[in-house]
Amino acid sequence: MASSSAISQGSAPMPRNKAAEVNAQANHGQPHQPEIAFSMAQLWDGTAFIAQTAVVTFSLSLSGRLLARPLTLFSWHPLSQLLGLFLLLQSVLVLQPTHTAGQKRVGQTVHAALNFASFAAFTAGFCAIYLNKERNGAAAGAASVAHFTTLHGALGATLTAMLAGQHVVGLTMWAVPALYGGEARARSVWKLHRVSGYVSLLLLLATFGTAAGTGFVRNALEIESWVFYVPMALIAVGVLPRIHTSKLGFSTKKA
Repeated sequence: MASSSAISQGSAPMPRNKAAEVNAQANHGQPHQPEIAFSMAQLWDGTAFIAQTAVVTFSLSLSGRLLARPLTLFSWHPLSQLLGLFLLLQSVLVLQPTHTAGQKRVGQTVHAALNFASFAAFTAGFCAIYLNKERNGAAAGAASVAHFTTLHGALGATLTAMLAGQHVVGLTMWAVPALYGGEARARSVWKLHRVSGYVSLLLLLATFGTAAGTGFVRNALEIESWVFYVPMALIAVGVLPRIHTSKLGFSTKKA
C-alpha cells in the first residue's frame, strides 16, 4: 500500500499518476518511513485465525485433562510441549505478513523472543520425559534405559536437535550477520532458515500427531486420535496459505 502525502488547502487536485510522481520526487533522499506500522493483529488476520483457534482449543482441552490428574514429573512433558507449540506458532505467524522495513525490524525482535521462549519450553519437556524414563528404569532395577524407541520419541528428539540448530543460525544472523560473509550470502542463508523453520513446524505437528498413539494418551487420558489429528491439520491449513514463496527463493509471487 503506497503512502499518501498531504495536499495543501486550495490546491487543485492532480491526476493520480502525476501525484505519485510528485510524491516520489519529494521523498527522494529522505529516510524511508514504514508505510504500515507493525501490528499484533497479524497474529490472527486471514487464515491465521484458523490456526489460532485450533491451537488454543487443543491446548486448553489437553491441559485441562492433564491438570485434572495428580501432577508428576511426566506431566511436565506434555504441558511444556503444549506451551512450546503455542509460542512457536506465534513466532511463525508474527513474521509471515511483514512488508516494510519497520515491520520486519519489530517482527524479527518479537519472533526471536517467542522462539527462545518456545525452545525453553520444548527443552523443559524433553528433559522431563528423559528424566522420568531414567527414574522409572532405576526404580525397576534396570542397568540402562533405552530412549527414543518409538516413532513419537524419535521425531521428538530429531525436532529438538533441529530447533537448536534453527536458533543458533537465527540468532547469529540477527545479531552478527557479518559471520555469513556479506549481505548476499546472508540472504541466501536466511531463505534456508525460513524453509527449515516451516519444515520444523510441520515436523512438530507430526510429532504431536504421533502422540495420539502413545499408551498414556490412549489408556490414561482416553483421548481419541482425531482430537490430535484435526487441530494439527487445522494449524497447517492456517499457516501454509500465508507463505510467500518469493521469500523462500522459489518464485516471485505469493503462494
